[in-house]
Amino acid sequence: MFRGISCIVVSIALAGCASRKPADDRPWPPIYRTHAAYHRAGSIVDAPAEETPAAALQAPDEPKRPRLRQVEQAILAFQKQRKTRGPSMDTAWQPFFDVIFAYLDQPVENLSFSPLIRARVAAEFELDFEQRSEGGAPPDLEEVVGILLTRIDNRVRALRALSGKCRQSTRAKAGQLAWPLTCGLITSKFGMRKDPFKPKVERFHNGVDLAAPPNEPVHAADDGVVVFAGWAGGAGRTVRIQHRGGRETLYGHLSTILAKEGWEVTRGEVIGLLGKSGRATGHHLHFAYFLDGDAVDPLEHLEPVAYGFSDSTPGILFGYGGELPE
Repeated sequence: MFRGISCIVVSIALAGCASRKPADDRPWPPIYRTHAAYHRAGSIVDAPAEETPAAALQAPDEPKRPRLRQVEQAILAFQKQRKTRGPSMDTAWQPFFDVIFAYLDQPVENLSFSPLIRARVAAEFELDFEQRSEGGAPPDLEEVVGILLTRIDNRVRALRALSGKCRQSTRAKAGQLAWPLTCGLITSKFGMRKDPFKPKVERFHNGVDLAAPPNEPVHAADDGVVVFAGWAGGAGRTVRIQHRGGRETLYGHLSTILAKEGWEVTRGEVIGLLGKSGRATGHHLHFAYFLDGDAVDPLEHLEPVAYGFSDSTPGILFGYGGELPE
């Protein structure tokens, strides 16, 4: 799929990552005439001085870090351009690489899960498209995408560990659970309720539903071992964690699972991102708690937290303290 100049651009701009090949003397498209592509891929190669804008050399030791909004826009622009499936789709890679690698260069505490996961999914999907196309994907592109995915995975692991340390509570009483979301809205409680899809039918709800923005990090409620991580029918993408004392927690409707079966996780560690997979009417987390195999009301076992109410929002707000969302 990569043809002509586009293939050369990726090969040259990311030469530090690619295998050695004869130099190509054809001119570079203007969009690639900066040092950004080299440094993002970890190369020390210098671009030709006459082709490099002066602005790109003013502060090489302090590259401008993209903000979260810029990263989100870069991902959306990449996906939109790749959907054209025309000659311009091949030029979508380099701007995407520049922004995402620059974002990954920041300290881990400055990163967010959501864009990292979306960037990974976008890159993997488009590489798969290239590999399935006639002629396959260029080896240079495969190598750079591989580097990108590895760096994203490393940052996600570091972010998960950092998040777990920040959320571990020293004030929790024995047996109390940490909230799986930092803040949100309790939209459905434990017990009998009307089926969201069949209002005339009542069913037993074995947990609580906690609504929050899409891709909000979901945290382990306590130390334990992941005994299930995968698709669970109506619960969609689900994680189950087994804790000491015959206790188990379940986290359903995730958009992305960030844990694997057999993993030992700590209290507060990120195990997934909130979504609406499976049988769900909107973005929320189905959180259930089991004692010796029996479902019990999670709200009776969670740490004390500030509750609130809003005239414009149905349900019970939690975790906002004295500041309620607009």
